[in-house]
Amino acid sequence: MAGQRRQPGPETPGTDSSELAFLPFPSPNPKRLAVVCAGGGVTGAFYEIGALAALEDRLENVSITDFDVFVGVSAGAYISALLANGVTPGVLFRNVTRSAGTRTPLDDLALFRLNLGEIVTRLTTVPFTVLDAAWDFYKNRKETTLTDLVQSLGQLLPSGVFHNEGLEEWMRNWLTQPGRTNDFRRLGKTLRLVAVDLDSGETTAFGSTGFDAVPISKAVAASCAIPGLYRPVRIGGVDYIDGGVRKTAHISLALRERCGLTICVNPLVPVRIPHPKGAVTWLGADEAGPLRSHGLPTILDQVFRVTLHSRLRYGLSRYRREDPDADIVVFEPRPEDLPRFMRNIMRTSGRVRIAEYAYRSTMALLDSDFRHFQRVFAKHGLTLRPACARDLSRAKLHADRSSDRITTRLSTSLAALEADLERRSLRAGTRTRS
Repeated sequence: MAGQRRQPGPETPGTDSSELAFLPFPSPNPKRLAVVCAGGGVTGAFYEIGALAALEDRLENVSITDFDVFVGVSAGAYISALLANGVTPGVLFRNVTRSAGTRTPLDDLALFRLNLGEIVTRLTTVPFTVLDAAWDFYKNRKETTLTDLVQSLGQLLPSGVFHNEGLEEWMRNWLTQPGRTNDFRRLGKTLRLVAVDLDSGETTAFGSTGFDAVPISKAVAASCAIPGLYRPVRIGGVDYIDGGVRKTAHISLALRERCGLTICVNPLVPVRIPHPKGAVTWLGADEAGPLRSHGLPTILDQVFRVTLHSRLRYGLSRYRREDPDADIVVFEPRPEDLPRFMRNIMRTSGRVRIAEYAYRSTMALLDSDFRHFQRVFAKHGLTLRPACARDLSRAKLHADRSSDRITTRLSTSLAALEADLERRSLRAGTRTRS
C-alpha cells in the first residue's frame, strides 16, 4: 500500500537513503528540463511565484509549465503541484499581486487552523501526567535532574499548534476539477513532493515508484508540515513532516531524472545585517539592529536559515562536481533584503511586495550577466531574450505600495509611454530596413 513504511535502499527510489544518495547520477538529457521549488514558508512561496514569473516572461515561446520535471519541498510542494497541473507562474503572480484588500485563493488555504482536538485531549491528561512526572522524579531523585522533569512534562504539548488540513482540502478540491488531476500517475509531467518520515528520519519522494498512489493534495500537506507549527500528516500509518528537515531543495531528484537543466528557486537564505564601521556589538551596545535584540525566535530562525543554506551550497558543489554535464541555475533573494521583505517566513500580509520584489530582483539578476544566462539556456533549447520596456514597466509598476494614488497613476502613464515609444521605434526600424 502506498505510504506504508519501506526499507530504504538503492532499489527504493522514493527514499533518500545513504546508499542511493551516493550512487552516480545518470547521464543527463540536455533537452530535459526541471524546476525545483525549495522550502521557505508562506513568504517563500510568494518569492518563488515572483521569481518564476520573471523568468517565464524572459523565455521566448515556452512556459515554465512546459518543463518535464517538478520537484517541491515544503511550500515549494504547493507551487510545484500547481505548475505540474498547468498553472503558469503568470497566473499565480496575478493572483498574488491583486490589491491587498482583495480576497485571493491564497486566503482560502486556511493555513492556521488550531490543532484543537489534540490540545484538548492532552489538557485532560494534565493531572495524571504531572503526578506521574513528580512521582518518577521523587523515586529517582538521586539520578534524575530538573531537565528530566521538564522533558516528562513536555508530553503535555501537542504535536503541533496548528494542522494543515485546510491546505489539503483546498488542494484536493482544486485538483479534482476538470482538466486537473490529484493523481501522480495521471500527470503528463514528473512530479516529486518531498516529506520526511518522522519515525525513521528518511526522506520520501511522493510521486516516485511505490509512493505514487498517494493523492497529490495529501503529499503537499505532508511536505508542508513544519515541525512544531503543524502536526505531522499521517499517510498509510506513517507520520510525515516537512521535507525541508533533511534538505531545503532536493535537487538530486531532478538530476536522477536525467535533467540537463535544473532551475532551483530557493527563498531561504541567512539574514545579513551589516555592522557599521567602529560599532561595538558586544553586551551593553545599542542593539536596535542586531538579530539578538529580537529574542530567541529570531536567533533560532537565523540558525535554521544558516544550516539549510550551507547544506544547499554543499549539495550544489557536489552535484556540479559529480554531474558536470548538467546545469543548475539557482535564484535566491539577497540576504541584505530579507529584513525588509521576508523576515517572518509565515507572514501572509506581505504577499504583494514580496512577489514584486522577487520579480524585480530576478529580472535584475538575469540582466547582471545576461550573456552567461543566455548561453546556459541556449544549451538546452531555450531562448532568453533581453529585457524590454514591457518587463521594466511590470517590474516598476508596484515597486512602492506605500506611494499614493497619484504616484501610482503616474507610474502607469510612464509605463504606457515607454511601451508606446518602444513600438514606434520598432516600426521606424522596420521602415528603414525596407
